[in-house]
Amino acid sequence: MSTMSSPLEEVEANHEGCGQSESIGSYDPLEANTEDVDEDFLANHLRSPPTFHATEEMLEKVERIQNIGTTEKNMYQSLASLLTTMSEALYETLTVDMQEKLRQRHRVPAGEPGHMTFINHSSSAPCHFPADILCDAEDAPDFLGVYNVGDFLADADDVYKGVPHHRVEAIVEAKPIAKSGGRRQATTYAYRHHQARPDHPAFYCLVVKPDWYQVLLSDPTGVVASAETPWDHDDLRLLAAYIYSHYDPPRDHFLWDDTIGWIHGESLADPPTWKVKVQGQWYTQGRFVFVGEPWGRRTTILRVSDDDGGEIVIKEVYRHHQRRCKEEEILAHVHGDGDVLGVVRLKGAEHVTTNNETIKCAARGEETVRTKERFALFDSGSCLLDAKTVNDLLEAVYDALEVHRTVLLERKVLHRDMSLYNFLMYPKWGGVSGRPVSEKTPVSIRDVLRGSKRPAEERFPACLLIDFDNAARVQVTGGELKERTGTPIFIARSVSLGRVITATDSLRGTPMPRLTDDALNLYIAVHGQERYDRYNDQPGAPECHGGRPPTENPDDIDDAKLPAFVHRPEHDVESVYWTMVYALLGVQPVASPREDYASHACADVWKILLSHDIPDDEPDDAEETRGVIINARKSKWLRLFCRDMQDVAVLMWRISQHVRSEYALWEGRLKRDHLHEAVQRLILQYLVDHRDNPIELDPEHLRPTDPRSTNRGDIPTPSQLSRTQANSVSGHTAGPEGSGRGSTATRKRGRDKDSRHTANRKVSAMNTTALGGPSQQSVQSREQATANQPVPMAANLKRKLSDTKPSRSSKRLKTLSGAPVPPAGQGSDHDYL
Repeated sequence: MSTMSSPLEEVEANHEGCGQSESIGSYDPLEANTEDVDEDFLANHLRSPPTFHATEEMLEKVERIQNIGTTEKNMYQSLASLLTTMSEALYETLTVDMQEKLRQRHRVPAGEPGHMTFINHSSSAPCHFPADILCDAEDAPDFLGVYNVGDFLADADDVYKGVPHHRVEAIVEAKPIAKSGGRRQATTYAYRHHQARPDHPAFYCLVVKPDWYQVLLSDPTGVVASAETPWDHDDLRLLAAYIYSHYDPPRDHFLWDDTIGWIHGESLADPPTWKVKVQGQWYTQGRFVFVGEPWGRRTTILRVSDDDGGEIVIKEVYRHHQRRCKEEEILAHVHGDGDVLGVVRLKGAEHVTTNNETIKCAARGEETVRTKERFALFDSGSCLLDAKTVNDLLEAVYDALEVHRTVLLERKVLHRDMSLYNFLMYPKWGGVSGRPVSEKTPVSIRDVLRGSKRPAEERFPACLLIDFDNAARVQVTGGELKERTGTPIFIARSVSLGRVITATDSLRGTPMPRLTDDALNLYIAVHGQERYDRYNDQPGAPECHGGRPPTENPDDIDDAKLPAFVHRPEHDVESVYWTMVYALLGVQPVASPREDYASHACADVWKILLSHDIPDDEPDDAEETRGVIINARKSKWLRLFCRDMQDVAVLMWRISQHVRSEYALWEGRLKRDHLHEAVQRLILQYLVDHRDNPIELDPEHLRPTDPRSTNRGDIPTPSQLSRTQANSVSGHTAGPEGSGRGSTATRKRGRDKDSRHTANRKVSAMNTTALGGPSQQSVQSREQATANQPVPMAANLKRKLSDTKPSRSSKRLKTLSGAPVPPAGQGSDHDYL
């Protein structure tokens, strides 16, 4: 239960850097930069073998590679043979102890060759990608480096198929003279490999052409490459060092994390499970809940079991050494005088060490150092898209707001990344003993609906708040609240822009809602008349929520006098609002006909949501396109929902009128939680009014997001919202991507010296269930899992890559429910749990 202490360099950075540098704050995932070439790559990132001499046989194969011409396949046999021959020779130079350690690590039985073998796997992608999120358009590396090659079968042409990701130790991409893009494809393969292999902090790739070859190193700090090295019969040092480094990596280059490892299934056809070591204890039966962006925090979340069969959640991240926000410290503070039910509880946290060394990665330089951290969490939950009824979903939202405002008011902590991934429903509370419950634990919606409070220790809410990686203590100085942090689809508009909004509708106010009949009586029975009156506006008074805008005309506002942007509690409520829009538009009522296509009104909303980006420098209000949603008239909201959900449409229209206002401009005394109160009152009124007729939902099917005009070839193809885009687990964030146009949640880093942009966004990955991660039941039962890809995809596994950034052209997530997914690299690795 001990919490990690910060390494010395982190403490120094936090004291010396706070508020002084935009680079010190919420570090975003880095996109791999294929222009990063280290001219001293061999010295900096490889270990040269103590002895190596190229044989005549090796040199003959080099000559064949140089003369293959324009046909790539002509290179395959010679290249595989060259690499394997060199691998065998270099393995023999190792000491007996080193050989034995490698054999144990890679499960090589006695009597079998201990070296790594390079095999042709160009006709198919490795199998068993985590949680079945790999889409049909798979990436097929030309060569894989594997141990125990006899476990795999080759065809008559010596081409292998069906090697699982967890057995891959090296990747090689070959290109003929006439083709480019080898480096981009190799980077893409590294991207996917990292997601599949949490036991590989760093990973080498090799690109080979007839005239040169190049070695790449990928780790959480990004990708760095050697120079394009011409083939030289007298000098194969770089190639030899590349292979040798798989056996004996240079110091501070962690190719393996021995505290996490795969456990093979009964056969190669069965996916592996994972074992993880936390605070000296091994957990087994680990299955992926979420995998995030490889470059950056590289969040990985697994559900594991202990020896007694109990389940916990394991979350791994690579944290930048200058990062101020530390989730374990925030959670320790929140639960300081007892557990606040509704906030994920931490079992333990630690820096991950292997061979008595803390795993740190810094391929791109010392200023990029990331340390591997591991968290064990007691609690988990399900995604809002798994709701069985609309009432269940709204109860979870109500309690998420109540828990959030309690943490804000009682613990002075602001979450700053409320999203579909970071507050869950149907929570599963882990077994804890000896931990007191805080008297500050909020009153849940179930208490309100029953008209009386339960004791604090029984007051379990209908939600679970997770992923406090970007949370900030509002009374601590250091500039955290000036950072732009959030998940693109759900981020508040002002936070996305990094400035207050002065559009006309943001200057309008709506009086605090008044409850009626049973809803009012139940509220007062639990919260009391004093709390109710505290937030009410006086009848006939000009104030709304206790304040009023300075003007109703945007032209009267002097931009030079606008208040500086700061993350406010209202922004988190707005993020909850966008989460409601996403979830309520996506769920499918049982009694309503299932739509093949989205109406044009719905498709327009989805297009705006799924393509929303966090803009770069000096954005203006026009760049915030979601205004047409939040400012929509009642009639448009009614068109967005089916007949059975018309009252939900009215609810969303009413909530929009309160959330759209730019309260940073308002004069008067606004309470910190005034917007929480307004939204919760509207939800409570709906829940009471519909207590006897909840709308049943079908979690196995979601509403479509694409209009009839969406075509794949000559056949119109529906596309449905995917939980693949809804990742979350008990403690981290992920974000949905877009509709496959290449623009969904595209992350522009804005990292120049004038940028105030440190927005963290998450995405990539999977279904969600316990822990916010993917539900195995859902994964296995999605009818349209592979049918509804948003864009046409070439059947050729060796896809032609564009000149865009490497990860953007090849990462594809399977639409577990058939929903739109983003191209590679357009998700964001916030952090999940």
